Amino acid sequence: MDKKEHIIRQIAKTNKKNYENYVVTRIINLINDPDLKFITQQPVILSKGKRALTDLYFPQIDFHIEIDEAHHKNQKDADIEREADIINATNHIIKRIDVDCDINSINLHVDNLVSEIKKAVEAKRRNNEFVPWDIEAEYKSETYIERGYIDLDDKVAFKRIVDACNCFGLDFKGYQRAAANHPIEKDVCLWFPKLYENNDWDNKIADDGKIIIEKKKDGNKEFVEKYLFDSSKYPRKRIVFARVKDSLGDIMYRFKGFFEVNEDLSIRDHAVVYERTATRVKTYSSEGARINSK
Repeated sequence: MDKKEHIIRQIAKTNKKNYENYVVTRIINLINDPDLKFITQQPVILSKGKRALTDLYFPQIDFHIEIDEAHHKNQKDADIEREADIINATNHIIKRIDVDCDINSINLHVDNLVSEIKKAVEAKRRNNEFVPWDIEAEYKSETYIERGYIDLDDKVAFKRIVDACNCFGLDFKGYQRAAANHPIEKDVCLWFPKLYENNDWDNKIADDGKIIIEKKKDGNKEFVEKYLFDSSKYPRKRIVFARVKDSLGDIMYRFKGFFEVNEDLSIRDHAVVYERTATRVKTYSSEGARINSK
């Protein structure tokens, strides 16, 4: 998928929402910056497992926009609570545009907001913190191998398990399993779990992303006992890429951090409990893996 396809598919999600479509397309056209990525109807995980969708999101500047139509005037308290929940969950900026007014007022709101977005981007550029949107590089192993690390703040997600594996010195042509041994850091494995209930597992990740609970539906007691007492078979440290759906409904493997088993919590909760201990992991080339293995 190239930028054109991404933009068309994102805009298409607003097609049956007339006010949202007008505001979103006007914002994007006025910004006119092909280096700035945007997402419509961005999912946000809130407290207590709730989910919200924000109308427009710019991930490079952590900036959300909510478009308030007439019915929002009857739910102001709920909107304020929802906005506070989103801010607490993400630490992002949220701005609102009231469209229950005349067209000149809407356009003025949009113009002011576009100016604010441009200033935020420019501030990032001045501080050398802005990473231009490169949709091809975004999903390539080579991007992160050259950088030397993957960081949680970069919101890294891969389309294929093999692309994540190859960031750590592996040289796979294809790979479909849910875990792979790290070729250099021998006590670490790469893990690609479904962090939601499925046929065999009832896995969960905490709202703040710091705890993962792995629980087997059938034979969980035996699984937990084996895991905790056989570290040679079950590595205690894991680099996690969770299986998720992106904003367009495509399957992705999103980096969640570096996790280690917490044995006390595992015994208490009758499950394998992992605690996030780092938000950045080192990447390796396949050549580096060969040198380290000698």
